[in-house]
Amino acid sequence: MGQDEWAEKIRQQMRFEFERTGPPDDFPALPEIPTERYISSEFFALEKKIWQQSWLLVGREEDWSEPGRYRTVDRGGSPLLICRDLDGELRGFFNTCQHRGAPVVREACGLAKRLRCQYHSWTYGLDGELLSVPDERDFRDLDRGSRGLRPVRLETYGGWVFVNEDLDAEPLLSWLGPIAQEWAPLHGESLRAIATRRKRVPANWKIVSDAFLETYHVKTIHKSTVSKLLDHRGAAMGLFPNGHSRMITPKWERIVKRQKEAASRIRELPGLHALFSETNPAYSVFPNLITPLDTVGFPFIQFWPMGIAETEVEWTFYGLPTDAPEEQAAWEAYVGVFDQVMGEDFQNLGSMHRSVASGALASIPLNYQERRIYHLHEEIDRRLGRGLIPEAMQVPPVLEPFWESQS
Repeated sequence: MGQDEWAEKIRQQMRFEFERTGPPDDFPALPEIPTERYISSEFFALEKKIWQQSWLLVGREEDWSEPGRYRTVDRGGSPLLICRDLDGELRGFFNTCQHRGAPVVREACGLAKRLRCQYHSWTYGLDGELLSVPDERDFRDLDRGSRGLRPVRLETYGGWVFVNEDLDAEPLLSWLGPIAQEWAPLHGESLRAIATRRKRVPANWKIVSDAFLETYHVKTIHKSTVSKLLDHRGAAMGLFPNGHSRMITPKWERIVKRQKEAASRIRELPGLHALFSETNPAYSVFPNLITPLDTVGFPFIQFWPMGIAETEVEWTFYGLPTDAPEEQAAWEAYVGVFDQVMGEDFQNLGSMHRSVASGALASIPLNYQERRIYHLHEEIDRRLGRGLIPEAMQVPPVLEPFWESQS
């Protein structure tokens, strides 16, 4: 599907959203989501499988700019080590020495020709091979060939680096599905990180993530910010396989006109369709990545569970690389406005978790505008295996008939 055809399809969907007087006739009443899913230690333990068997964004290719450059990743799933080997290939491993489990690398990042465990000095090559073992004579029948670092899957898209602990996982491009095609005009390889922010939120990761999957809250929470930019009534949503989704929200016409008349001090990404100027396209990549796109650049927002009731939110802005002081100053102002919006989103989340944990709310009713939330929870259950989830915590699968067709 070409960009013009795709844009017209989205515009038709937005017109439908503006004109409807209720949910579509064939759309079901969504079953209520049990709040135990947000506070149960049993459910939280089951969710570990999600982080071990999903593609997770861990950085940009340029973060490993030269052979020997390494970084550790210790959020969501298991402790991992990502490095660029001496041949220039990016590799991913568990950051776990195959002797007694000590971390091979303790530092967050560094440069090395070899990787030496700080416990007993077992030494590995950047390809994961076990190169040397002190006092090897004292081991009986030690097979160094089978004691290399355990690998994880690592693939890239648009310059972004993703890892998956499951060696049998489907390829990243297949996992992304239609999102890979819809992101292609962004030309991710040409972008660079502009700024990164992190915030610890005292709430379950799903409570935090849910807040970014709908625009129902915009008129209340973002009354003086986002609500002046976007008309949430026309939000067109697409549900994709693997728990991914899209939400494209139209800008107010006066905003579109004003932006056309004003010259941006930040260079716009080349080759984007006019729809990107007229709307705010936002995507969700299961399980923890959300990005609201803009013509000058955009943030990737990730939600990392640090405990049942604690989430680290990390957002990094990407745009065209620049050394121009005026453009850098414009980016600082742009990111500052977005930080304000993020603060508005955060203000209720800790209190919401405490309320849910109090038992005052047994289940969550969702409306048609909030269907992306239900889509996320359906995929969580698919990934965990419904047979492993206590029946009282399950969400019935009802949305697959409404997944967007790519034909």
